[in-house]
Amino acid sequence: MVPTSLHLLLLLLTLLSMRYWFMLFQDRNSAAVFQFNTDRSQLETSLPVFLTILWISHQLMTSMTKEWMQWQQTTAPADTISLNTVIASCVITVSFGVVLILFLVILKQDSLQKLGFRLNDIAGQLRDGSVGFLLALLPVMALLLLTQSFRTEEAMHPLFLLLKARPQFSTISWIFISAVVVAPLFEELIYRVLFQSWLEDLLPPLAAILTSSLIFSIVHGFPDCIPLFPLALILGALFYYRRSYAANVVTHALFNGINLALALANQPNPV
Repeated sequence: MVPTSLHLLLLLLTLLSMRYWFMLFQDRNSAAVFQFNTDRSQLETSLPVFLTILWISHQLMTSMTKEWMQWQQTTAPADTISLNTVIASCVITVSFGVVLILFLVILKQDSLQKLGFRLNDIAGQLRDGSVGFLLALLPVMALLLLTQSFRTEEAMHPLFLLLKARPQFSTISWIFISAVVVAPLFEELIYRVLFQSWLEDLLPPLAAILTSSLIFSIVHGFPDCIPLFPLALILGALFYYRRSYAANVVTHALFNGINLALALANQPNPV
């Protein structure tokens, strides 16, 4: 019953996604979906940006090294993680995110709203995030289907491997916290608010969006990087047009949530 209901929901969401893509192609103008927010600022090189670049560089090198070693068949084909690892990762990630926000408050307290931390028009930001999710759904799902042959157990995301091995309530809860809460909050802060805003100060907007999106995708490894690239592009475009951290978090969280729901639905003995 759950998989059937979920598939019907996906069908409905896909139809809505097609509607918004039709609007974009019909008007040939992004303003048909997202109005440009002129209340914005970019980031110059500063301590939060420097820490962000260090974090991204570490993640990028780790991901590329892992892919290279797997290609050379010098490591085990799949990563295994424990629940304690997930919990520790959440704590470290949240702590680092808090440090970055504190530095932003100290250095940019007069322009936080222009960086995307907007407290006005909450309903509008939630709407923008929902539309961003719908726009991402169609290309991401299409590429997921096209890359299905690469999605062996060896290439499965470590969180889904843990879910498959231990489908208990505690595991599901912490995976939900990690994937649907912590990851969207942290990754949108890192890749959009800090990294993309800094790139926009150095590059044309399209180049800044492409660069941050490409790196975001590569960090997530193969084959996830392929369907994640259009998601990253839409997240980058959404942030560029709307300058809303909350909208980006909503898009990201909805996407991760639907993926977790599909993984749970495919469990042989769901809890």
